[in-house]
Amino acid sequence: RTQRGTMNQIMAGNELYTFSQTVPQIIRSIHARVIVFVAFALSQEELGQVFASKQGGGIAGYILDCVEECVAVAAVGMKDGYAHFDELSVEQAVQITADIAALESALPRLFGTIMRGLCHIGLVKADQVEETFDYADSVLKGACKSCDSQVANMYSVVYEICRNKLDMLIDFSLENFSWVCKTVRDTPNAYAESLVEYMRATFQCLGPMDDGSRAGLHFSCCGHVAERLVKLLTDPVEDSEGKGKNASKGGLSPVARIDPFGLKNLATDIQHFEAFADGTGVGQLRECFVEVKCLATALLDKDLPALLLPENSNIRRKRYPFLSLDKVHSVLEKYAGTGLGEKLMARGSGIIKNDFLMLEKKEVIQLTKIVRMQL
Repeated sequence: RTQRGTMNQIMAGNELYTFSQTVPQIIRSIHARVIVFVAFALSQEELGQVFASKQGGGIAGYILDCVEECVAVAAVGMKDGYAHFDELSVEQAVQITADIAALESALPRLFGTIMRGLCHIGLVKADQVEETFDYADSVLKGACKSCDSQVANMYSVVYEICRNKLDMLIDFSLENFSWVCKTVRDTPNAYAESLVEYMRATFQCLGPMDDGSRAGLHFSCCGHVAERLVKLLTDPVEDSEGKGKNASKGGLSPVARIDPFGLKNLATDIQHFEAFADGTGVGQLRECFVEVKCLATALLDKDLPALLLPENSNIRRKRYPFLSLDKVHSVLEKYAGTGLGEKLMARGSGIIKNDFLMLEKKEVIQLTKIVRMQL
C-alpha cells in the first residue's frame, strides 16, 4: 500500500509523495523503547519483584501493552506535531495520512521482531507460547485500530481543507456575478475553470492515500461543488435585510435573477465539470453533477412547458428522472423572461447558435402557476 521513500522523493511520472522520514524514525524509536521496557522488566525480576499474572504470559503481556500505547501515542503525535494544525495545506494533510497508514502497515513486522526478541531472551515461557502469541495478535489489532482512527480523522481534515478552499473560490468568483448574461458563451465561466484547476491540482496530491480514500475525496469534492451550484440556483432570496443571505453555504447570496442565456452558460460549465470528472479515471464521478445538469437541461428544453403539465408527469419523469418540481419552481421565480423583441434581435444577430427554450415574461408567470399547483 505504501512505498519506501522520503518526503522529498517523488514517484516517477505522477509527482506524488511517498511516506516521509518520520515513519522509520518512529518505528526505530518504538523499538528502542521496547528494549528499555524489557531491560527494566528483567532488572526488576532480578531484584525479586514478582509481576502479577495476567493474560498474555506475564511480563511479555505487560511489554506488549506498552508497545500498543506507544503506537497509539505515535499515531496521535504524527497528526498533532504541527504547530499550526488549522493551517495545514492539502499536501501536508495527505502526507500525515500517508505516514500514519505507513506506520500501520509496518506494525506486523515490528510485532514479529519484538516477539522473536522476547522468545530469544526467555520472556515467553514454554508453557505460555500459544497464549502469548494470541495476546500479541490482539494487541496488534488494537494498535492497528488506533492508526485507523487517526487515518479516518485525517481524511476528514483533508476533505475539510478542500471544501473550505472550494467555498472560498466559489464565493470569490461568483460575488457580484450576473447570471443575466444576454449572450451565450463558447467557453466555461471563469469560476468553473478555477474550480476545475484547483480540484485537478488537489487530486494529484492524493497519491499516498489508499484507493478508497482517494475516490471518496473525488466524490466529496465534486459533490460539494454540485451541491453549492444547486443551492445557489434554488435557495430563496429573502427580504432586503438579507435574512436569507446565508441560505446557501459559505454566506454567498443565492442567485437573484437568471435568464436563459445564463442557464445555457451554466450548462456549458456543467459539461466542463463532467469532462474533468471523466478525465480523473474515477468511475461514475460525473454522476455528482447529475442533479444540477438535469435542472439546467430541463429549463433549456423547448418541450418544458408541455412537460410541466400535470397530465405529462410520467413523460417528464422518464426524460428527467432527477428533476424536482420544487427546484424548478424556485428557478422559475428567478427567471428573467425575455421580450419578443429581444428574442428576435438575438436570433437576428446570430447570438443564438443552438436552439433552446427562451421564455417570455408572461410564459414564466403561467409556468410558475402550473408548477405551484403541483407542489
